[in-house]
Amino acid sequence: MKQKTFTLVELLFIISVTVSSLITAILNDLSLVLAICPGLFLLVVISLRKGFSIKKLRTSSWTGVKRNKDVAWLLAFIGILLPTWYLAGTIRDLNDLSLSLIHPGYFFTITFVVTAIMSLIVGSAIGSLSIVGVPLIGAADILGFPLAIVGGALVSGAFVGDRTSPLSSSFFLLSHSLELTVRNHFKAIFPTMLWTTGLTTVIFLLFDLFIDKGTTGEEVLSHHLQEINFTSISISLLPPLVLLVMILAGKNMKITFSASIVTALIILVIRGVALDEWFHGIVFGVDAINGLQQMLPFILFILLVGAYSQMIEDTKLIQPYIEKIFTTNTALPINTSKSIAVAASVSLISPNQSFPIILTGRALLPYWQKHLSKRDLARTLADSTVVFAGLVPWSLLAILCSTIIGIPVLTYLPFAFFLLLSPLVTFFYSLGQYLQKTNRSN
Repeated sequence: MKQKTFTLVELLFIISVTVSSLITAILNDLSLVLAICPGLFLLVVISLRKGFSIKKLRTSSWTGVKRNKDVAWLLAFIGILLPTWYLAGTIRDLNDLSLSLIHPGYFFTITFVVTAIMSLIVGSAIGSLSIVGVPLIGAADILGFPLAIVGGALVSGAFVGDRTSPLSSSFFLLSHSLELTVRNHFKAIFPTMLWTTGLTTVIFLLFDLFIDKGTTGEEVLSHHLQEINFTSISISLLPPLVLLVMILAGKNMKITFSASIVTALIILVIRGVALDEWFHGIVFGVDAINGLQQMLPFILFILLVGAYSQMIEDTKLIQPYIEKIFTTNTALPINTSKSIAVAASVSLISPNQSFPIILTGRALLPYWQKHLSKRDLARTLADSTVVFAGLVPWSLLAILCSTIIGIPVLTYLPFAFFLLLSPLVTFFYSLGQYLQKTNRSN
């Protein structure tokens, strides 16, 4: 049977069923794994009617699962790593060290910088907010600082690492979707991260300079300096140091994470934590840190989304309509703006971060690979699709960020400058590259 093109009605039907099911699941705290199934089933049924064989769809879905397997492994390792760090005292000592750097006169700026550093270390917006977000928002509340601005600083900092850290699941999702190595992906997204982080820091610094916050809480915050045990901190820094050194050395992900886990495990045992408590922690989580049990649904969801997105790609469900948007015009700024618009549209109708990353990455890759550059696409999507998840009020990630810091999404949104500036910075970066190329050719 000859394979037919999907109609626009069929495309909208599949996407609307998928998205509405996911939104319903999030609003009612239901399983995302079950929520993706109606859209997946509908995609399979309509694809079969269009002439695609069961063997073709099975092969396609298995390819998508295999493409996302490294991300699934990453989530599993994070489910072991963070509880182990927590029980070893690493997270506590890093938290104390971060809080000791806070000065009321530069509270907004340091809050952003500290959260950014923590997010780069743990590679997770949720993880970094769980570690430093709660104490920092508590300190701001005690000091009487504007919580909306502090919330914006926290979420901005959290997304620096969520977007950029090689430990981040979104980093791996995007790099794998665009078929880039970790090293090339990092090089591609690093320049605009520096520009956006710098601009965000300047904005929060201006807020610090022009908003009168008083000095009532200076003694409370400076008290952390007197209680820091630098010997304990120096030992606690070993697990993340091992992790970062091995990543920079280009070691295998499984070996890298295992080495950091073993290092933390040794410290944990030396500090008198029982192994059964550690085992319970990595399985069921500890405090605000998720364990393997909490990670398993996300792992299964990531694999199913991989299958779903690969079938969308192989059946060319979206590609004809993408091609109507993207002409043969190879001007980088124009294509950057179009890609940002597509990313925004997909993010607005998607309740999670992983789905739009995979969908936009795989859908836009053929055009960018043919006419432009995968690395420029990686930068564009890192500065749009990845960060948009923190701005959409019904996005799972935005809801989680809001819940952790206790600030509604619409309240912190106007001050989440890193997220708001990212698409603008990447557009002007593309414009600058285009003008440089044009001047050289002339």
